[in-house]
Amino acid sequence: MKPSFLNITLTSLILFACLISFSSANDADITDNILSKTNQFRKSKGLPALEMREDLNAIAAKHSSNMARGIVALGHNGFAKRNALAKKSIHSLSMFAENVAYGATNANEVMTMWQNSAGHRRNLLGPYKYIGIGIAKDRQGRLFYTQIFGG
Repeated sequence: MKPSFLNITLTSLILFACLISFSSANDADITDNILSKTNQFRKSKGLPALEMREDLNAIAAKHSSNMARGIVALGHNGFAKRNALAKKSIHSLSMFAENVAYGATNANEVMTMWQNSAGHRRNLLGPYKYIGIGIAKDRQGRLFYTQIFGG
């Protein structure tokens, strides 16, 4: 009995280690897919593509992390602070908006959620030039998303 228990435990640990190593790569894939799907959606409406910015990604990632860790509730708490950080980084910024979500497991799901919500859709199609995307997981493995827009 012990050898099979150890085999199950070792197998479980190996699978768990693989899942952990794939999570950041998977999040990067989701981020890239969200960018692609956002720009495809904008293109279908005759709008220009948004440019991904690492400084905006960092702001979005911090908000997603704060939501995933329970520091702030799902929502837009701290919006003015994120806007100020973005303006500090992009001096010409005159417009700023954000979308948040949680629970979607891939880019298709989160984009469908945002496209089917009037406010989120308005942000997706707004007169923006830049985008930042951040994703974080909570302890249960649920994904929290922040998508910020600047122009």
